[in-house]
Amino acid sequence: MSVSLVAAVTAAALATVPATDDGPRTRFLVKGDWGDATVAQAQVTQAMCDLARERHVTAVITTGDNFSAPDGVATTDNWTRPEACLEDLGIPYRAAWGNHDLGGSATADVLGATERYYTFANGPARVVVLDANSPEDPAQTEFLESSLADAQEPVRIVAFHQPARTSGLQAPGEAQRTLWEPIMRRHGVSVVLQGHNHLYERIDADGLTYVTTGGGGAALNPCVRPTDGLEVCRLTHHFVELDVLPGGVTLRAISARGSVIDEVDLPVS
Repeated sequence: MSVSLVAAVTAAALATVPATDDGPRTRFLVKGDWGDATVAQAQVTQAMCDLARERHVTAVITTGDNFSAPDGVATTDNWTRPEACLEDLGIPYRAAWGNHDLGGSATADVLGATERYYTFANGPARVVVLDANSPEDPAQTEFLESSLADAQEPVRIVAFHQPARTSGLQAPGEAQRTLWEPIMRRHGVSVVLQGHNHLYERIDADGLTYVTTGGGGAALNPCVRPTDGLEVCRLTHHFVELDVLPGGVTLRAISARGSVIDEVDLPVS
């Protein structure tokens, strides 16, 4: 699939998963720190495709560092070859910008994230994607506030790269925590998706659930930081499945081999 066609697919309207007796439904797959041109990247993507062939997937949300070998540039090794099965399935991306993505324009040109922060809705979910490279930008903070305040959807999800809370090697961002966390808590965000640290972790902090999903292909790094509310930390290449209904989200972290390494139900708050 050509770059221009990928962008066109990404810009298209998202299809909702068929409704159930519990109401409208949507399903996202999530991965971060993946564009490293590694065997692990291809394995994670293949596991995602295996799931997507069995269950309808609305979109792939990324938590950044989509293209990191080289930074910001799509190549045969970090895009065309390892991501081919997702392209063939026609699943659109909704990507966050990571620090490595700033070295080029592939996150915009290939994945369609022409804005550094934006929002979209599908079925019962409102998703806000932020740019944690510039967390102190007051316009972005205002955008987060207005997007969540105006949301009609019962489930709210926020995604960005550099984490607000983490037990990982790279420290949490003070600005993300002090500026964004009160807004997300006030508006009942069900799950905050993060990247940057190459691991899987789930943290419950004062009514918010933070999930770091940075195991999409880059070399893993350890859980080293004492963190209040840390529930799970796994050094495993993986992706995350979000099965969203009006009453909440079932979150599953799935390894590159297809095994579930964490599962939790996150109700609407």
